[in-house]
This record gives sequence, C-alpha cells and structure tokens, in this order.
Amino acid sequence: MAGQHKNKLNLDRLAKIWALAERGDAGEQAAARNRAEALVKPHGYTVADVPDLLLTEGYLDDEPQPSAGGFTFYDMSNPAHQRAYARAEEKKRAAWRMANRAKMDEVLARYGSEEAVFAPTAEEQAYDAVIEPFRKAGGPGKCDTWDGEHFSPSVRVRAALASVKPWPDTIPDAIAEYEYWKKLYDDRNIADSNSQHNYLSRGADFRHWALGDLINKEIEARNISDVIIRLRFQEASQGTYNDSDAILRDLERLHAAENSQRPDLAFGDIPPDRGAPAASAENQGEPENRATPPSNLDTATKRRAEVVRILRTQEGTRMSLRQVAGMARVSPTTAGSIKKRMAANA
Repeated sequence: MAGQHKNKLNLDRLAKIWALAERGDAGEQAAARNRAEALVKPHGYTVADVPDLLLTEGYLDDEPQPSAGGFTFYDMSNPAHQRAYARAEEKKRAAWRMANRAKMDEVLARYGSEEAVFAPTAEEQAYDAVIEPFRKAGGPGKCDTWDGEHFSPSVRVRAALASVKPWPDTIPDAIAEYEYWKKLYDDRNIADSNSQHNYLSRGADFRHWALGDLINKEIEARNISDVIIRLRFQEASQGTYNDSDAILRDLERLHAAENSQRPDLAFGDIPPDRGAPAASAENQGEPENRATPPSNLDTATKRRAEVVRILRTQEGTRMSLRQVAGMARVSPTTAGSIKKRMAANA
C-alpha cells in the first residue's frame, strides 16, 4: 500500500513540516508532528516512518560541502543537492543582477519590454519554417534532430537556410551576420540574468553555427586583412573555432599570388633601382655599378635585384654568399637561393 501511494505524497511539504518538528519550540514541534502524521497517514505511513521516508528520498542528506580546492560537487540525483544547487545558482544570478543592472535596463529600454526581448524575430521564424521538414522527434530522453543532426546543420539544412538568405561570400560579411546573432543572444542572456540558456531558435542557431564555420575555415581570405579578421575571430572563440590550417592555406595562397605578379629574377627581368643606373654588359665590373647605395635598398624587391646584379659581375662570381648577402642586405640563405635559380636558368 505504501508503495502505491508513495509517489503521490508531497515530500517537499513534508520536509518543511518535519524541519519544524525537529527544530521548533515545544509548541511548534507538537503541532508539526501532528501535521506530518496527517499528511502521511493517507499514504500508509505513520509519524515514526517520516525520518526514514525523508532520508530514503534524500531530504535529510547533508548538503554538499566544498572540497579542499574550493569546488563543490553536486549529486543531481540527490534532492538535497538539487535544492542546494538551485539556491547557489539563484544567488549567483542575484549578484549578477546587482552588478549589471545598468545593462539590463539598457536592453529592456531598447526593446521596450522583456516580452519583446524574447519574442521570435521574423528571421528566426523564417529559418525555423524551412528546416521543419527535416525535423525528427527524439525518443524518451533524446533530443530532436534535423536531417540527423542536432548541433551543426547538415548540407541539406544549410541549403534550406540559404533559401531564406544566401550565405555571405566574404569573411567581413559573414562576421557582420555572425555578430548580429551573437548580439541577439547576448541581449536575451542579459535580460535573463545571465542564465546562459539557448536563446536562439533552432533555425537561427543552425545559421549562427554555420556562419562560424564559414569564418573559421570555409571562405577564402581575399587579402591579409581577411586573414587578420579570421585569426582574431579564432582567438576570441577561445577554442571553439581554431582551424590554424585555414590560416596557413590563406597565407600560402596569398603569398603565391603575390609572387606570381613579381618579375622573374631567374631571367634577369629586374627593373633598375630608383636612383641607380642599370648595369650594362660592358660596365658590370666597374665599382660604381657593383651595388646600389644602401639608402636605396629599402624594399625586398630591390635587395633581391641587388643580389642578381652583384652575382652578374666578375667580382661577384668570386665573392662568398656571405659577402654578397652583406652588400645586398639580405640573408646568406636568400642569396644562395637566388644564385641557384640563376644557375638553373642559365
């Protein structure tokens, strides 16, 4: 009989009454015991059963205590720990509200009301609608999925989202839309006392997630500015987005594109340095043409050209790479590489 009625017994109410029965004054204790007996009797228990009943359900367990390192472990299968955790979280939220009241007021003033902060936007409704055909309800204890995915959108879900709004094709445009969704999330989180729940709709969350991937690794950087934006985005994500290979691919591709537009040093197609006459076949060995004055070697292109110019002189052919490098203000490795290319194409 007791087993049949146990789940219907209001244990929270019983625990509160029993606390008075154990810690109240004499009059309160007697009244509390009578109330406790009246509460449990219809369920097949006596007042003598109350301590064991509450202990079995975790109501008389000790609350969690911080470890030596200051960390408190909560056993969420224990009702006493559940209540302690809820109190601790509410205390954190209250402290956060006190420290961030100006932020909360600003958000509410901007939207007009708390209801407006959390009202689904037109974009959220549109994105939710186009992904609904991919939704599959999860079983007991399981989450719903969309085309088999729960966190990141599949290829087909991405295509559906693009039917509402095309995906951006530059990193700055992707950043702008990503920040829009992040701002909406932050506003809702502020209005909810920093509870850090999932505040975007499912479709918007998929969109936000995919935008992060586009910025992190998928969109090609057009220039060094894009690479810097990508790297700063990765750093700010604190490990969520950290595809360093994408940065390397960008730099290698941009470097190759830059080199393809430079004159081919191996064929001697090098413009003369500003302020220095081009060396001819007849006067290459003359001292005044052996090197451009150091003040004019102010770019990498000029320094490489100077290496070629020196190596083409009779004196330069007898010099060590270190000497050539010193005159042209480059590294011996660079001087050696240029010499090899000239030899290969001679």
